This record gives sequence, C-alpha cells and structure tokens, in this order.
Amino acid sequence: MNKWLEKPWVIRVVALILSVLLFVVVAFDENVYDNDDGFELSFGTNNETQTMDDVPVQTQIDQDKYVVSGVPETVSVTLQGSVSSVTSTVLQRNFDVYVSLEDLGTGTHTVPLEYSGIADRLNVYIEPQEVEVTIEERASQEFNVTIDTVNRDKVEEGYEVANVYADPEQVVVTSSKSIVDKIEIVKGFVDVSGFSESQTLENVPVKVYDSQGNELNVRIDPPTVDVSVEMKNPNKTVPISIKTENEAPEDVRVTSMELETKEVQVFADESYLDQLEEIATEPIDLSQITESGTIDVPLEIPKDVRKVNSETVKVNVNVETIEEETIEDVTIDYGNEVDEQSVTFIEPDTNSMNITMRGFPSDLEKVAEADLQLTIDIGDRAPGEHQLPVELITPEGLPEGVAFELEYEQVTVNIEQEE
Repeated sequence: MNKWLEKPWVIRVVALILSVLLFVVVAFDENVYDNDDGFELSFGTNNETQTMDDVPVQTQIDQDKYVVSGVPETVSVTLQGSVSSVTSTVLQRNFDVYVSLEDLGTGTHTVPLEYSGIADRLNVYIEPQEVEVTIEERASQEFNVTIDTVNRDKVEEGYEVANVYADPEQVVVTSSKSIVDKIEIVKGFVDVSGFSESQTLENVPVKVYDSQGNELNVRIDPPTVDVSVEMKNPNKTVPISIKTENEAPEDVRVTSMELETKEVQVFADESYLDQLEEIATEPIDLSQITESGTIDVPLEIPKDVRKVNSETVKVNVNVETIEEETIEDVTIDYGNEVDEQSVTFIEPDTNSMNITMRGFPSDLEKVAEADLQLTIDIGDRAPGEHQLPVELITPEGLPEGVAFELEYEQVTVNIEQEE
C-alpha cells in the first residue's frame, strides 16, 4: 500500500477526489435545497431559523441639520437559512439595520427598515417592517442653569444654605425647534441633608422641563455641572427673661428670682435674628413654690429658632414665709392724768404689754418699737374700776401685710380721787 501512495499520479487522484467531495458538501450546505426548476432535494433538511432581539437601529440623515423622532432604538431581526450561515451571522452581528431619510424633507413620513451586511442567501425579516418618523429642523439654544436644593430643613442643626452656584452657569440644549421653544426650566437638584460645611458636588445631572413640569428628552451640553453649596450658621446672643404665672401660696412670698445664666445663643435666619430681642423662660408656676432653692426651667423657644446653645436655665428662687415676732413691754399711754386723780393698772398690773407682729420677715424688719403706740382713753371717767379698750396706733407707710396682736385687748384700771 505504501508503494502505491509513493506514486505521484496516485496522490493527484486522491487529491482530486477529496476536492470534489468538499465542493459537494459546501454546495449542499449553502444552496442546494432547491434546484433551478423548483425541485426540492430530498436531502435538503439542514435549515435554521433564529431571531435576534434588541438590534440597534441607525438613522441615516444629516444630524447637524435635522432631528428625527419615531425611530425605535432597537428592533427584532429574524434570519432563516443554513445552520452555518445563520449561526455565523447571529454570533458576529456584523450587519446594520437602518432607516434611510437622507432624501426626505421635514415632516412626517412612513419609511421601511432596511439592512446591510447580511448574505443574500439568508432570508431576513425585521419587526417592525416600517415606522412612522417625524423630521424636524435642529435648533440649539443656551440656557441658564438653576439649582434646586432638596431637604433644606434637614441640614445640620443651626446651619442654613447661604448660596448655591453652578459651574458652568449655562448649558446648550439641542433638539427640534418645536421642543426647544417649549423649554421653560433647566435645572439640577442637590440633596443637602446633613450639610454643615460648604462643599462642591461634581457631575450633577442637568434636567430640562416644559412649563407643565414635564421632562424633555433633549441633548444637553454639558450634561452635568459642578455645584458649590455655601453653608452658614447665623446666630445671636440675647438676654433671657423670666416669665411667671399664678400667685404664690398665701403664706409664701417670692422675694427674688435670679438666673444663673443670663444670656442664650440663638441660631436662626438672619432676618429673624435682626428683630429678636430676648428669649423668655416657660412660665414658672408660683403656686408650686414653697421654699427657696434652684430650679431648672425650660426656655420658651420660638418655632423660627433652629437651635439654642442651652434649652434650659437654672433659676435661683428665694422665698419667705409668714413669721411672728414679739415686741415686749410696750408702754400703754393714757394721756395726762386728770387733775386730782390717779390711775392704777389692775389687769395687767403694769402699764405695759407685749405686741405680737405677724408677717413676712422683710416687712417685720421695717417695724420698730418706736413706731408703735398703745393708748387708752380715760377721759372724764368717775373714780373706780374701769375696763378700757386698748388702741394700737401705727405710723403711715407701714407694710400692709403686717398684722398685730395685742397681749390684752382691754385693760382694767382703777381711778382714785386724790385728796
């Protein structure tokens, strides 16, 4: 056998036979399903159908002059043919699907979807087969960018947004003229939750809206801006005032209420701080105070105030209660003795008695023994024993809250006629 293979003419014959067999196989696989007379070969069963979704669609038009709407971003393409051709095309996807609009003017048109780069031996079906498109003249316009800060009320306590800047301040919006004419607002959004320091946010997307607040699908150049947010914490130090309510108990007097801290630092809008003069405490209920001491009192914080450096304040409260004090041996005055008569005290057996004063200490200390005078009226009474009422005379301007109690409301005296 080896000797046969060594002969040149044998090798040529084998090569020729292999070439013929290879040609037959390829021809069968490519295009021998039907002959030219429409006769289907009995062995033509090697057929394949595959569908590709999300095939991108290109638009052939001068995009510097026109804007097209209505062209789908993707379509479905179904291929039918031999296994090798279909599989190769599906895997490589080296073909294009497009709509040709270069010969059309502005307006609305129904156009077919076309393809290129697919072998003629394959059957091609595109879904949808045609689309309705609108061609409009392209327009560009420059717009100022505004920035909306979201959650301003959630910045760090005591702070507020001072200023917001966009860089660049303007962008160029490109679309159809009808769309550009509808543009009302061009803005970006920044969430300032938790902000306390000034900072710059990069690549904030820019959005375009019409007068109804609908977002418009347009080309924006640049599509993002850098946003600088300036923060501040305006504050003011103001005095604290004490507010009270109700009356102290009957036997208690509040002599003083003194703040340990007399001022508070208030954080709020500058416009509010300009007219703020003081911060008051919540009302202190005097009816609940029975003794001296220090109490913690909350501050009455207005709704416009964002923060205070202290929400409570200590108040030193001094009170006094009703006390009694006795002035001893106050002389009872009965005027000049009547001629040829003498007066002797029987009950009490002396011409003096004690006076008990009842009142608040601060009032009692204003009363001196010299301010008080006890008198009885002997008048022209006949000799003998007499019970006479005792009158207490006090000077004007004595504190009204002081009450006096005499040791004796009346005295017994004996009037004798002198010989």
